[in-house]
Amino acid sequence: LKSVLGYIRNGRTVPDAPHQGWPVLSLSFLTSRPPPNSSTMTRLTAVAACAMVASAAAFAPSMERASAASALNAKAVDKEIGVLPPMGFFDPLGLLKSGPYGSVEDNFRHYRGVEVKHGRIAMAATLGTLVQQTSHFEGYLSPSANLKFEDVPNGLAALKVVPVEGWCQMAVLIGAHELFVKQREGRAPGDFGTGYFGFTMDDQSSKQLRALNVEIQNGRLAMLGILGMWASEIVHNGEVLAETKIFG
Repeated sequence: LKSVLGYIRNGRTVPDAPHQGWPVLSLSFLTSRPPPNSSTMTRLTAVAACAMVASAAAFAPSMERASAASALNAKAVDKEIGVLPPMGFFDPLGLLKSGPYGSVEDNFRHYRGVEVKHGRIAMAATLGTLVQQTSHFEGYLSPSANLKFEDVPNGLAALKVVPVEGWCQMAVLIGAHELFVKQREGRAPGDFGTGYFGFTMDDQSSKQLRALNVEIQNGRLAMLGILGMWASEIVHNGEVLAETKIFG
């Protein structure tokens, strides 16, 4: 990490060796303009460090393996939750057989956990984009910068407005969640022991299986939805939800 941050301070890319396999971090967007002052460079370095810490747990292969005797692994992966018409079982790249996490069942559990997590994030992002189009929190997002919540635009434009320290705090929170909120062993992927918003569901009951199917389908739709919103914003030169004009 010190080596990476040292290269960041000097405005250079991370070398291929001796850390083979690392992604190359391009900093051309920083070096193409006048060198920032020390305060800005310190803030950028802090954000880079926070982002690395936050992402480390998310991309590291899990060392825990589900028990082969668990009820979840007893079901064929092509009969699992989320295998629904019209697509049915969909693995065109053969990731379940060639994945790096062990057996077909272990690969399925990992990729299904990732799918559920991304679906939940996408549902929150989609709902947040819709709500923020008409509503904002009251008060200050950054009192020191005299920045109110209502001053933050909706959509991708917020990336340029929210202070660097704010993004760093979010990165630390995400990293803490990855490190301390763990998947429950022997339970369906995405079960972190936090319950179902106050509802109790018996494992593998028809009520639970239907709810999990609904969550996966809604998450898939939300992932397409938020990507569509971002693409539309770019196409319409920064205008968020331009298509909603047809509704008056």
